[in-house]
Parts: sequence; C-alpha cells; structure tokens
Amino acid sequence: MEVTLTVEASDGTRNKMSGIADTYEQALAEARKQIPEGSRAVVIRTDHY
Repeated sequence: MEVTLTVEASDGTRNKMSGIADTYEQALAEARKQIPEGSRAVVIRTDHY
C-alpha cells in the first residue's frame, strides 16, 4: 500500500510526501512523519499493489 499526501505549507506552496507499508494505517503514518511543522495534508491518495 502506498499513501501519497499533498501537503500545503503556511505560505501556500504544495509538495508531495509518500509512505509505503503493508496497511493503509502504517503507510499513512509513514507519510505523516514527513510533514514539516506548520504544514498540513490537503489531499490523501492511495495506491494498492
């Protein structure tokens, strides 16, 4: 399972962060670890392998 987050910084710029794991919950946790302080996830996308 791969979870890709579109992350928006406080200045409005957007980046993508991804996490890969066996379950959705684990992949989401891996992706969320990469979100910089002051930013927020605005889109969550999943891909199943």
